Amino acid sequence: MKKRVMQSTGSRATLADIVRESGMSRSTVSRALAGKGYVSPDKKQLILDTAEKLGYRVSTLARALRTQRSMTLGVLVADITNPLFPAIVKGIDEVVSAAGYTLFLCNTDENSQRQQTLIRSLLDRHIDGLILVSQTLNEASRNLLKNGPPCVFVNRMPSTVKGDYIGPDNVQAINLLLEHLQSLGHRHIACITGPAQSSTARERKEAYLAGMQRLNFPVQPGYVIEGDYHGSSGKKAVAQLLQCQPQPTAVLAANDFVALNVINGLIEQGMAVPDDISVCGFDDAFGMHFSALARLQEKGLTTIAQPKRELGQAAARALLTRINNPHEAISRTILPVTLQVRDTSGKA
Repeated sequence: MKKRVMQSTGSRATLADIVRESGMSRSTVSRALAGKGYVSPDKKQLILDTAEKLGYRVSTLARALRTQRSMTLGVLVADITNPLFPAIVKGIDEVVSAAGYTLFLCNTDENSQRQQTLIRSLLDRHIDGLILVSQTLNEASRNLLKNGPPCVFVNRMPSTVKGDYIGPDNVQAINLLLEHLQSLGHRHIACITGPAQSSTARERKEAYLAGMQRLNFPVQPGYVIEGDYHGSSGKKAVAQLLQCQPQPTAVLAANDFVALNVINGLIEQGMAVPDDISVCGFDDAFGMHFSALARLQEKGLTTIAQPKRELGQAAARALLTRINNPHEAISRTILPVTLQVRDTSGKA
């Protein structure tokens, strides 16, 4: 009677262990585990059962050497504490996990040095692709990515690095906000933008200026204020808004955090929202939670809702397509947005 030798306790199961335990040839076991080539159903099931019993795991290093793919992807987000990003990452993960990929999620905190360090670390891990969410790339980061893996950009589009782009319809968003405020009788509408180096901020600013011109609304000196997407820039903008002549009756903020800080700053100055001035945000970062916030804080924020999960899913699909078809033309996918009317916008 042939005696089977079991693997030693605590050691990692190998292909040889499965060959020995199942009594199958090495080539048959390899084909069954790889899912390539013909293996009879009975033999394949026996091999899979044996592998599971022994706790066998495919070596990612060996697979990477064989396929030239690590089956890992990198995701850079600007600020992991911003409620906008988890939903985008969830959408990404849903698509890439189904395709057998693992994500490395990295937070840059809008810090260029940290961004470079993280990109270098991901490249050292031989990721197969990279999704950059709301990233502004400096020259050093652009150089790192120049000959790197395929990239997909979400929400911000670099001017020099080639990659597929996924983003919300910023022009539609600004027009929805302006038309909503027009319907309430507003003509004097100010705009707090994001930083000038952000492609998203530039696109929304251009849409605001074009929309105001189309509606024949005046853009008075001081109506356009450059911010930085951080809430603190909203509070700083309040003093400038109140000095404008005529004073604006409504404000478009760069995002929801800026909008909330504008509201707080106005209240501190003795102003009422929306009775004295209407405030609109962007992103719908808190989504359905605004209904709960409204009960606690009296106000729910009028804002633009980005299709966050769908943006992530589209970015993941674009990256997988790029990995499998590297020579396809660069794509640009723009997804529609929706207006969420709540309590912070009212009649002029």
